[in-house]
Amino acid sequence: MWIAAAAPVAGADEARALQDALMPSRSPSTVTTERAWLAWGGEVSFGFNPDALVALGVQINASPGAVARSPGEPGRRYDTTTFPLLDGGALEILHRGGGVTGIGGGELRSGAGLVLRHANGTIDLRGFALRANPSARVGIVVVDAHGTVWFTADHAHYGFDPPTADIFSMTDMNLRLSAAFAQALGKPELAGLPIGGLGFRAHAQPDRGNGAESPAVCSAPFSGSGLVTDIQMIYDDAAHGWTGFNDSVYARRCGLPPLGTGGACTATSTTGEVVIDPDSSLRNVGTTAVAWYDKFNNAAAGVPQPPYNNDQHPYLIWNLYRVDASGRIRQIGASAVKHAFMTVNWSRTSADCGCDSGHIIYPTCEDTYSLGNNDNQADGSSTQNNLAPRSEVIPYSGVWGRCGSMWDPDCNGHGPDTPAPENLYMHRMRVSESDLMAPLATGARYFFEYWYVVRDDVNIYNTMAYREIRPQKNGASWSIALVGDTAADHDFFPGPVVNRWAAPGTTATSANTELVTPRGRVRVAVRATALPAGQWRYEYAVMNFDYAHVRVDPAHPAEPNLKLVSNHGFVRFTVPLPAGATASALRFDDIDNDAGNDWTAGASAGAVTWSSAGSANPLDWGTLYHFEFTSGAAPAAATLGLVAAATVTEGELPYTISLLGPGTMPDRVFSNGFE
Repeated sequence: MWIAAAAPVAGADEARALQDALMPSRSPSTVTTERAWLAWGGEVSFGFNPDALVALGVQINASPGAVARSPGEPGRRYDTTTFPLLDGGALEILHRGGGVTGIGGGELRSGAGLVLRHANGTIDLRGFALRANPSARVGIVVVDAHGTVWFTADHAHYGFDPPTADIFSMTDMNLRLSAAFAQALGKPELAGLPIGGLGFRAHAQPDRGNGAESPAVCSAPFSGSGLVTDIQMIYDDAAHGWTGFNDSVYARRCGLPPLGTGGACTATSTTGEVVIDPDSSLRNVGTTAVAWYDKFNNAAAGVPQPPYNNDQHPYLIWNLYRVDASGRIRQIGASAVKHAFMTVNWSRTSADCGCDSGHIIYPTCEDTYSLGNNDNQADGSSTQNNLAPRSEVIPYSGVWGRCGSMWDPDCNGHGPDTPAPENLYMHRMRVSESDLMAPLATGARYFFEYWYVVRDDVNIYNTMAYREIRPQKNGASWSIALVGDTAADHDFFPGPVVNRWAAPGTTATSANTELVTPRGRVRVAVRATALPAGQWRYEYAVMNFDYAHVRVDPAHPAEPNLKLVSNHGFVRFTVPLPAGATASALRFDDIDNDAGNDWTAGASAGAVTWSSAGSANPLDWGTLYHFEFTSGAAPAAATLGLVAAATVTEGELPYTISLLGPGTMPDRVFSNGFE
């Protein structure tokens, strides 16, 4: 291990004095109930998003004293540098009993540092220090030798590793430009712009394991009579302040095909692909503990992990939708699966949680993942590499087919000896510039949706949330603005986007209903719009949340060595037509811009039918397809059909959905005014 033997603590009195100066806003009653452990020495790693550095015109001019350095390359890999931290001085880790409650006074200082060059000069970080962010419970600022703040860091994973060890870490943090840095660039509006990640590991006070002052070890059952598993997506903002920065959505980079080669978008490009990802926060609102083990944790520990005797953990996905000026909804982006790997178990109040961080989230505890972590950084501030295809997960059960997966192709229970080559576009949500620009963007609204897939969760809908966003191109770079709802005065909405497009329930011209099957859930929504000359436009949004027909390798039929052969959803959608009715202007919208894999559409034998030719482009989980046609029949109750991949391969019966569709054709004689 890189950390040297523990050295005597220096600067503890100065650390406590600085704490009082840094956090005057804390109430006396709160401060007096808190105590402080000390951390000192160790190492810190900066991981810069190389695409962000290029966009800002910032270069790493020198890194004297670095113990490790890996230059970055736009589109391919992060720029990472690791520096030693001095044993002199200490940073306070605030706690109430055994639960960490924040970062206090003091500092972790390095005798080394970066020298950054930009168009207007240089920023000298030799002799930099890490201090508490005075505006956040768990946040860090990076200051130079004179005390000027150049970076802030937020959304940390933190804790003692393991709980009984004398090592404290804060990793996976978003690294952002400070107001001073943005001002130095001549662009004060860029204050808070995320440009990478930050993480450190330090010695921890060795005598903190005394009675009530020891790191908290919590206990809760994984199941039981009357108990429920329920993880809720939440929004952490400045009002709550523990992560250090509002949860948001970001454009990370934009590249021109072939992706990953470093070919950046230009001011005039329209065919580049924009990588978009979020911060994400959650809370255990259930009454059970929930497993949060890192992949291959079981193999590393050598013992089965409860409650499933595997490396169970939740999964995060995110989608992007455009609702155009005429009201059509279309999904235009989908991420891969982000495999979660630890939980900080934050306590929002003294009555909550109080547990140490680790691989189980307990009732009332909260957790967060930074945008950099969700960008699969593995950039020096984190060792995680956690994005992989959706096809490796059974969504309705929350089970991972580890055997034969991207990380375990040999089914040997640990990662590949030679990792597959990666770049900064693989497995990300990539959205075509053209989908975000005029003419498609004219009058359109954009909705970013994200959710966790949690095994045994009783309510999938409160694990989902969405934000309305406004993508903006400035020169060659893209940015994301959040759009607030003036009525609700916020921009975070629980539930799925399809429920915003058509509210659940039925009216004369709109309906949204859920189809529950043994293999997962689907929502089908319809909007009927009256057109001139007695015509009606019917639009259907079929949102497959977690339905999947899974085929399993007979040689690896069960956990922990489960191997998935395929994992597909639906292949046909049918809307009935009444006698005498016709359908025209048939339309189909999937995620991509490839017309070659569009479902075929036809109106005959009393129905409008769309089919995936040869199941080449099924409606898989986490995906919405849009179907549309025009008819002269007004809306009425109708029974729709949905055919799954299992229907084709194993004879499963088609599903039926009671919704709205074209009703009886009007009497043309009477409609013309003749009797």
